[in-house]
Amino acid sequence: MRYRSNDKRRFSSRGESDDGGKMVKKIALLWATESLGIYSNKAFDTLFKGIGHNNGNLAFVYSIASQLEGNVKYLPWHTSPDVLNKYDAVVIPCANQFGKHTELSGLAKIFEKVEKPVVAIGLGAQADSFEADVEVADGTLAWVNAINARRGGSGSNIYTRGPYTSRQLARFGIEDSVVGGCPSHFIAQSANLGRTIQKAWNTIKIPRAISVAGGHQSWAKVRTIEQQLIAMMMDPACLGQYVVQSMGDMIRISRGAFDEIEPANLTKIHKHLVPHYTHDEFLAWCNNYARSFYDVPAWMDSLRRYDLTIGPRYHGTQLAIQAGKMGVVVTIDSRTEELCSQTGVPYIPHEKLNGVPLTRAVLKTLFPFDGAAYDAFRQERAQNYINFIEANGLSVKPFMHKIAGDERATS
Repeated sequence: MRYRSNDKRRFSSRGESDDGGKMVKKIALLWATESLGIYSNKAFDTLFKGIGHNNGNLAFVYSIASQLEGNVKYLPWHTSPDVLNKYDAVVIPCANQFGKHTELSGLAKIFEKVEKPVVAIGLGAQADSFEADVEVADGTLAWVNAINARRGGSGSNIYTRGPYTSRQLARFGIEDSVVGGCPSHFIAQSANLGRTIQKAWNTIKIPRAISVAGGHQSWAKVRTIEQQLIAMMMDPACLGQYVVQSMGDMIRISRGAFDEIEPANLTKIHKHLVPHYTHDEFLAWCNNYARSFYDVPAWMDSLRRYDLTIGPRYHGTQLAIQAGKMGVVVTIDSRTEELCSQTGVPYIPHEKLNGVPLTRAVLKTLFPFDGAAYDAFRQERAQNYINFIEANGLSVKPFMHKIAGDERATS
């Protein structure tokens, strides 16, 4: 059974009282685990499953959990409807699920049996460009329609990554989704984050230590750009790092799991990153420079050490911004460009860098940053996010009101 997109039945929740008599919502957050624990000792497959096959997922899951008021319980996506119905609301940390690369009929069947409000945060559509329309599998469309049908408030329960995604949803009859962004925009609790970044960036004449938000060996369109960034990152006087997020084999190089990678794939990664190295030199390079992170605070603390984070990964760059450091995304598709546009993260399409000799001085001139404008935009986006959350019967922590500049802010 597929719910029609205009089936917007209201689902209510009551909550429970805390010791002071205040109603506290019990929220099911659909993510497998709150913490991966002592991940230094865990098998790769365990970690890979725990991050949802992309370390960047940790950024928006951590964000949502830190922003919502209530008793938040982490539950895996495949949790049965009987369990989900014991909570007051079900919150889904979404990614770019709306596209031809997913088939979510199994999840659709689960959500069609959920009887509590469902809230989807950060849903993105993925296509090669803003000019192209997405293709969507029937199962994925059924999943989105099941979410849309389970509203607990007066407005839409789908907060998208931006206007492109909302337009694509409208093509399939979901016409009132809220144009949002990514909740990782609001990890840092300061209302003056942009001014902090600009002050530090303006004092740097030429960026020295660089962290590269690394891409993927199949991304030929940014290969030359990445190799130039890597060359700068390896300066022995100001060493940097190469931070990976996806896919599996790219993450494996950051953990020295070379024996778990098919030789052909390892060769592709080698040629993508440092093609002039011998095989043994490449393996040593991975051990020296390739990094991956499995909790957000540690990731942000690492990025704090670098003057600039740059590369084709949005979340790896956003975390640098949230740590108060300059970051720039080299965009490769509609998904990353939409996220940057909606969250004020500096970006440049890869086409504009192709053929440009990249040096530290060039990087400095390419990316001016207006901290006041960033803060003003972030304030407006925070209020939009709060309005969405509250319209769905939930509430946010006081620091979110501080970012939004409203009277409910606390010091």
